[in-house]
Formats: sequence, C-alpha cells, structure tokens
Amino acid sequence: MPTIDTYTFSAPDVIKNPYPYFALLRAEDPVHYDAKIKTWLVTRYADILAAARDHESFSDEIKVSDEVRTPFQNEVDEYMASKGVRYSPSDTLKVDGELHRQRRSLLAPAFSPVSVSRLVDRLSAICRNKMTTIIDREEVDLMGDYAARIPLEAIADTLGLPTDRLDDIKRGADSMVAYAFGGAKTRDEAYQHADNLITLMQFCQAIVDDRRTNPGVDLISQIVRTQSSDTSAYQMSDRELLSTVAVSIAGGVDTTRNGIAFAMLALATQPGLLDRIRNSKEQDKDIERLCEEVLRFYSPVPSLPRVVNKDTEFCGKQMAKGDIVFLCWASANRDPEMFDDPDTFDIDRRNASRHMTFGTGAHNCLGAHLARNEIKCAVREFVARVESVELLVPEEELDFSDSVMMLRGPKTLPVRLRYA
Repeated sequence: MPTIDTYTFSAPDVIKNPYPYFALLRAEDPVHYDAKIKTWLVTRYADILAAARDHESFSDEIKVSDEVRTPFQNEVDEYMASKGVRYSPSDTLKVDGELHRQRRSLLAPAFSPVSVSRLVDRLSAICRNKMTTIIDREEVDLMGDYAARIPLEAIADTLGLPTDRLDDIKRGADSMVAYAFGGAKTRDEAYQHADNLITLMQFCQAIVDDRRTNPGVDLISQIVRTQSSDTSAYQMSDRELLSTVAVSIAGGVDTTRNGIAFAMLALATQPGLLDRIRNSKEQDKDIERLCEEVLRFYSPVPSLPRVVNKDTEFCGKQMAKGDIVFLCWASANRDPEMFDDPDTFDIDRRNASRHMTFGTGAHNCLGAHLARNEIKCAVREFVARVESVELLVPEEELDFSDSVMMLRGPKTLPVRLRYA
C-alpha cells in the first residue's frame, strides 16, 4: 500500500491518475509538503477556496521549483534571448492586484458570455466540419482528428488569425506549457520547445505589426488599439502586448482540447450515456450537465501554482516567503465534503458546476465561457452523427505521457464509431 512518503505528484503514474494520491492527502495531510518537488499541495475544497482568495498571502505568479523545471531551463532561456525572444508569464495575466485587473480588462470583453454567445453558430460549424472529415471512417483518433482541431480553429476565429498557421499555433501552445512547467525530459526536447515558442512569438509579432497598420474588429486589433490610445487607463508595453497575445492564443488550445477529449471518453465508457444524450427531449440541458460533470470528474487542469508572498501559517502549516504552493483543483473536484460519491460520474449531479476546473476568485480562467461552449458544441455535433462509440483500448491503457502536473489529457483516443 503506497504511503504519503512514497507518493509524489511528479511521478508519471500519479500524473496519469492523481486521484488516489489526492484522496490519501485529503484524509491524512490535506496541506502537504511534497518533498520530491519541494512544493506544498493543498487538496481540500474549502482550503483551496480560502487560499485562492487570499491574495495577500498567495501570489498568482507562475512558478515551479527547480525540481520540476527542466535542468536545461537556463541554457534554453539564453538560447531564446539570443534569438531576440523573451517570454515571461509575469508579462501576462499572471500578476496580482491592480496590474492584473488592468490587463484582464483589456481581454475580458472578447471572452464575456455575451461575446461568446455570438460565436456559438460558428463553433457549431467548426465542429460540424470536423465531423465531416471523419464521417466515413470506422476507426478514429478522437483526440487528433476531432478534439484537438476544434479549439485551434475557434481561437483563430476569435483572434482573427490565419488558418494556415494552425499547426504552428498548436506546437507553440504545447511548448508554452512545457516551457513553463518543466515538460522537457531531454536537452533535445527542451530546445524543440524553445524553437516552437520562438516560432509562436515571431508569429504573434507579425500579427501585432499587421494590426497596427491594418486594424480589424478582432481581439488583437482591440488590444493594439488600446495600447496606442492616449485615453487608455493602462498602457501596455510592447513586451507585455506580445506575451499577452501569445498567451491568449495558447491558453485556449490545450485545456479545451483535453476537455473535449474527456467528453468523448465519457460518451465511450459510461453505459447508456450516448443513447441518453441522443434521445433526450432536453438535449441542450443534458449536454450542459454532461459538460459540467466532465470538467469536474476529469479535471483537465489538475492544479495551478501560487507563490507565498510572506511567511504564512496556513491550516496549521508554516509556509515561508517564496515557497511554491499547488492548488489542486482536481482534488477539490473529488472532495467528498463537497460532492457526494465524488468518484462516480453522474450528469444528474446537482452541484457539478461548483467544480474548480477553471479556478476561482479574481484569477479564474478568462476563457471559461468559450471553453464550455466549445465542449458543448463538440458533443452536440458528435451525438447528432454517431450512434455508438467504442474505446479500442482499455481505459487504463490510454497514453497520458504528454501530461504534466498542471495539464492532463490523453495523447490519443482511439475509438470505433457506428454512424447514425
């Protein structure tokens, strides 16, 4: 029987399935210092809620310990600088207080419920088109052929990006996560992620330069217009602008891709679920219930870091200034103090929407409304065309090797489909 001391969040088997580790921590040491990665793990719903709202004690800065960072990080940073590219999360929304509010206010209008509602027809068309590309194939990888493509096209639509660069955007988005969270295991991988990120940043620079001379109605044009306005309350620097555009592009890709894939996994593995959704007289409501339970049960973003601002006592534990803390959203989403029978997938769960997959408080995910609608549209178009779906490998054999502690999803999702 594994113990707290033999588990660590960074172990590949724990990254693949963190829930047994989280259950052990909630029961025995809910605010636990994981010595392997030199990081505090907060695992109970109520404690995570308290920490996420305590901005004086905990900063939203993106930071991981040296034990998590790739050992080639400094070398790769110098390489990127030699190419004229400097990327830092501190130039984006990963800041606190008034600066965070000002930067977020520039992006918020494009991701508001009202703005996203205007995109629903386009999102449905994107999903319908992706279904058309697989409709005559019996065996399909629902990750690569369906789930991964939808958020790429959606974010391109939202930001006004050329669709012939979607593969570069995907590689850049994947590498931005790996760069920030120690995803490279070898020197070659570290440099490949650096090259992908350089390509993404250069692409973003070209887009920003174009919008300065050829403004449109897209979000990037709005940000550029605000930067150059004398009446703007906050003036972004060129470096802040470039990093914010890059994160806006990348942030909408990986997490939503995994959310869609997990919805497909639920339809393939939960008995009777596909038939219920297909034949439901309240299909929109059932799809919404499905979406929320998928986000709770599978948690595409298992955790995100905070940095301790000052020496702090939290839940009886002494944390020093500079310590790194992971708020374990996935653990909160399976906390039995909040959710009855939390390890059971149940779309009729009354409080599923209280999950923390998008975070909580001032730093909750800006793209949550867009992500939810992408998942719902993907499910709606899928169930309209598919009569049955069968996973081609045992669920426990799905490959999660590309996952990290802050991002979890299957690398592929091989299924057999029978079409309606």
